[in-house]
Amino acid sequence: MDYIKSWTFCICTTLISAVIFSFLAPRGTLGRFYKVIVSIFIFLSFLYPLSEFDAGELSADFDFEYEYSDAVSSAAALEVKALIENALEDGGVNYSVVEVETSLSGEEVIIEKVKISVTDEYSAEDVEKMIFDKLGIAAEVKRIGE
Repeated sequence: MDYIKSWTFCICTTLISAVIFSFLAPRGTLGRFYKVIVSIFIFLSFLYPLSEFDAGELSADFDFEYEYSDAVSSAAALEVKALIENALEDGGVNYSVVEVETSLSGEEVIIEKVKISVTDEYSAEDVEKMIFDKLGIAAEVKRIGE
């Protein structure tokens, strides 16, 4: 980032000084020669910072492996949550809240924890059994307010 700042500063300084020198340029053929020299000076000032360029300065500090595992884990959690919500809806359980925690181990997605909150009109044990029978997921079911 320092490279870009220094390059920008160099270009701005060069352009400001070039404008000042162009106002001081004489008229006529000597003025044209003078403007060619100023133009070459501007061109070289654009290229000079490239001689100090180090590609290592532009490297990003991203941990692509972590970003990938986080994205896969989040997508898996959303998919499991949708499956559980559909199973609850099919079982006649309405107004439930589902929370799913997943992690990635190698190429496998591991379901760490599933919490389901249901209203007081449903039995927590019945909902647990229904989810386990339909999806094979051992969920922690609580009534809202417990």
